[in-house]
Amino acid sequence: MIIITGTYPPELCGVADYTYNLLKTPTAVNNNWHLVYTKDARISNFRSTVRLIKSFNDNSINIQYPSRGYAKSILPHLICLYFRIFTKVKISVTIHEYTQLGWKGHLLAYILLIFAHKLIFTNDYEMSAAIKKCSIAKCKSSVIKIYSNIPSSTVQKKISSRVYDVGYFGFIRPQKGLENYISTIKEVLKERPNLKAYIMGNTLPDLKDYAEKIIGKAQRCGITFFEGKSETEVADILSDTKISLLPFPDGLSERRGSFMASAKNHAIIISTNGKFVTPEQRELLIIDNPDQMVSHVSDVLNGSTEKQDVMQKNVQLYVERNLPASWDDVAQSYYKLLL
Repeated sequence: MIIITGTYPPELCGVADYTYNLLKTPTAVNNNWHLVYTKDARISNFRSTVRLIKSFNDNSINIQYPSRGYAKSILPHLICLYFRIFTKVKISVTIHEYTQLGWKGHLLAYILLIFAHKLIFTNDYEMSAAIKKCSIAKCKSSVIKIYSNIPSSTVQKKISSRVYDVGYFGFIRPQKGLENYISTIKEVLKERPNLKAYIMGNTLPDLKDYAEKIIGKAQRCGITFFEGKSETEVADILSDTKISLLPFPDGLSERRGSFMASAKNHAIIISTNGKFVTPEQRELLIIDNPDQMVSHVSDVLNGSTEKQDVMQKNVQLYVERNLPASWDDVAQSYYKLLL
């Protein structure tokens, strides 16, 4: 199988990490899966990209879409069209965030929804949204759930034994609720001046000004900032965190990498409600109003050890019942569906 992506490490993008982790699995290695990284997605590179894909002489192509590298390019759409119409190669497209596409993106996505042989989504909500727009997609759509590249720490401490009271993990960018996170910590600090809180994540070059402003504001409140941590170091910090506070403006969803990483390390999750929240996630602490965050954080930290243990157990059960067992489990799902 050939996997095509517009972004790949060391570039920072969720799709880049997803593709990288998929390709390094035993299933991908043993079955000789190939990477086509269309770093330059200009239309003028269409012919050379097609020649490169054909050089592998493979009968299955998977396009990872969208990604930061494609920007507004229609290169992936043209690749899908060409191989569907002019070859016998099987084309599949993994659509990561269909509901987040703009109106132009949704319009162009019809090419993928109609012409791809198989469509893969990372959760039921995204698949249902696509099928609602394009009913022909229903018979060829499947869900393969995402897995976090952040491992589970080898030591999973009880909540009462953890060092950090509250943490946020994720990219430092707008629309992630960082402003609400900081304001919540400021309020909780009035009651608990020794509160240990942090923000952990990488900054993006094109959002440098935003990141500097947010980090400065956080540090002035006494919030520690962690950047450039390895995957293992991230896991160790998350496994030493009592509460993972994720106040996303549009609510929690199954594909939030920060949520999965926190859950795999058995931190108590406090996040926001929204149309993407699943019934299983509602068993965790999901709030309807960001104004409730201060009281809920305080309630958890002031709660008994027994209450904290129950909440932590709910997170552990969510992981066991709802997340793939490994990246190779994800790759095996691709193999069974596409090859």
